Amino acid sequence: MAAYELAIQNFAVAEHLLQLYELFRGLHEKPPTEELRLALCRELSCPVNTGVRESLNDHLLLLSKTVAPLPQALLLPDGLNFLLRNAVIVACTAVESFFWDSLRENVLTIVRARRRGADEELRKLTLTLDDYLSIEGYTDPNERLKQIILKNFERRTLYDAESVGKIASIMTAKDFWNVVARRCGRNATDVRRELDDLINRRNQIAHRADRPNPEANPPEEIDQNGQRAIHAAWVTMRIANAKGLVNAASDCFRDTIARMDEQLARDQEQLLAKQTLQTPVVSSSPASPPPQPPAGPPS
Repeated sequence: MAAYELAIQNFAVAEHLLQLYELFRGLHEKPPTEELRLALCRELSCPVNTGVRESLNDHLLLLSKTVAPLPQALLLPDGLNFLLRNAVIVACTAVESFFWDSLRENVLTIVRARRRGADEELRKLTLTLDDYLSIEGYTDPNERLKQIILKNFERRTLYDAESVGKIASIMTAKDFWNVVARRCGRNATDVRRELDDLINRRNQIAHRADRPNPEANPPEEIDQNGQRAIHAAWVTMRIANAKGLVNAASDCFRDTIARMDEQLARDQEQLLAKQTLQTPVVSSSPASPPPQPPAGPPS
């Protein structure tokens, strides 16, 4: 499924942001030794009087020319929190793109297989007269029907775990949350709660710049930049859980769509068999020669 592949690519971006956070965390400056400064000048073929900045932490040593701009966020307390916030946004994008794109990829199969038994979201779709006529005149009616249906399912924002459940219902995935929870080896309530945590934090970041709520009781923890505190462990766990949800949901959807494809294949075989039985049989024996007129008396 292309939807799953895209989601995994997005999760990889979120994980890279977490790696950058760990790489630069605790970075601080100190004056470089003269020996180190000269060594860098030789390595970069710079004049021997070139100024050098040295920044380091427990696992990184960063040397740069003094004139080269170094983002101050790398050195400020809580300055790297922007990486964690962006990781939250990217992870939510991965979840949203997966569920909406999965629906878009398979909606025609669902309609053809379930028909009147499809979810109410599909059954209540209305077609204009132009839509109906365009289906009849289209080279591939199924492709035109798919286009019309997808107009009603443009990608939207997922506001909570309930939105995910609605898409799963349209995909006809039965007992979705419990199935996903078993595949993840976790409790369904925890899976939903942690997804809600991630989506709610994304909304705070995107719409309020992660500013604290002054009316919160108890008061929210604030970082040194005046934003809501955010912790790498919290973000790492929520992203891992969201990725596990997508993995489990992908397996669930794949099984569901595979059963529909098998049903459609059986229906097609039965239709062909019925058409074959209804076709009149044409005899293959040679036609009898036309009767000859009786011979007259010899002249």
